[in-house]
Amino acid sequence: MIYTKRSPIWVLLLCLAAFVCKAQKQDIILPDTHGEIISVEYPEVYELSNIILALTDYGINDKWQVRKDFDYYKEMRAYFKPYEDHPLIDSVNFSRERWQEYLSFRTDAYVFTLDENYELKRVNDFQSFDIKAFDKYQALIEDFAKKSQFKAFFNSHKVYYKQITDGYKREYLLPEMKSFLTKEFGNYSSGKKYAIVISPFAYAQNLHRDIDSAWTADFTPVAKPIIDGTGFSNVEEKSTEIHTLFTEMNHGYVNPITEKSEVEKKFNEQLWDDESGYSGGGEAVFNEYMTWAVFDIFNESYFPDISEKINLNWHFQNDTRGFIYSGLFARKLKELYHKNRGVKRIKDLYPEILNWTNEIQHSLTKPLLLNDSDTITVSTDKNIINLSFSEPMVEAPAFDLVLQFGQWENEVVEINKKNNLTWTGNGTKLSFQVVLPPKKEYYLLLNWWGVAKPLTSKKGVDLMAKSGLLVKGN
Repeated sequence: MIYTKRSPIWVLLLCLAAFVCKAQKQDIILPDTHGEIISVEYPEVYELSNIILALTDYGINDKWQVRKDFDYYKEMRAYFKPYEDHPLIDSVNFSRERWQEYLSFRTDAYVFTLDENYELKRVNDFQSFDIKAFDKYQALIEDFAKKSQFKAFFNSHKVYYKQITDGYKREYLLPEMKSFLTKEFGNYSSGKKYAIVISPFAYAQNLHRDIDSAWTADFTPVAKPIIDGTGFSNVEEKSTEIHTLFTEMNHGYVNPITEKSEVEKKFNEQLWDDESGYSGGGEAVFNEYMTWAVFDIFNESYFPDISEKINLNWHFQNDTRGFIYSGLFARKLKELYHKNRGVKRIKDLYPEILNWTNEIQHSLTKPLLLNDSDTITVSTDKNIINLSFSEPMVEAPAFDLVLQFGQWENEVVEINKKNNLTWTGNGTKLSFQVVLPPKKEYYLLLNWWGVAKPLTSKKGVDLMAKSGLLVKGN
């Protein structure tokens, strides 16, 4: 995946691969996947790279690149505070615009070891991009690690690291994911090492790469309950959190089928992409649509009672990344899957899904809220909300909206006939009444996380995610 200005505010998703730190190697053999090995790893030099980035101004001030809401982060900041003025920290103070350097520095660290003399050694030729940001600063990194006695810090937390890797293996349905993907796509990773590389500081971006011909790795975030050692508290949380790993692991199965399917003849990436940053990458746009759609089928298999809601949340997320027909594409794949269940595997559905994309893509349009970002002031009585859309919408008798008060504080409100909900103009205009909290300033959002009843066009395309109004209290 590629990080762009369109990346979502909740979770910015990206993919990668890596090397194994033998001291932290933790393997599990899956009996139902032909002896394949999944290694969940917490490598020493990878952690060093994440700590260094967390100490930069960008790492400290950006909300999404570095996770900060846990005790180990506070311990790290306290320990390394005397070394924050080291010249390395300013040298690698990347930015959102320099995302490729940021990821290269973080990810390439995986193929390095650090000996007792604080000398770094590259043990594999892998590099995540065409640049070698970690190699570039090797001398400064060695000096920082030695002066801060990084090894002492790392070694003193090994029990904590094991708690995280054990929790990850226990909670993330790793055997189930591999078994499902092998069944639906074939045993493409047979004979290859597969590593999941983690640090609790890695937050917003994921990466999937082949380290070499026999080695694949995913660099993914770790869910907060795993970091805290509590585990997922309910199935809804589990169903939500496993998405990040599944849609990276999935690339190792989806991409090889895509390469054999002449996708570009029937899937015009320009018509499906809205500044995601993937366009121009050959089949990359299609692969993003497919990997997220396949998750819907897996999620439905293991969490049938809640999967529809969770899947919808993630399609809203994908919408904000620039994959604006994510929900439509996934619904079609699921329809084909159920129609052919027991007869065809997902990989066998490529011809049908591509015929469908070729048939509909020239008539695709994304419905927009025309008064998006308008400001309304809360009245003492019911507020009358009037909305206009760029094309006819399904005249739903009820839908949900989200009152977003803060990063993690929101309220979902159902709007129905009790709110005097009225559609006019063949579904292009909507009015309703709603009592709004007199808080200082917040957002009224349509089609965002928590919504179970979305607004959709008559063509079956979801309204642009996060459309809405700015609300100002009295």
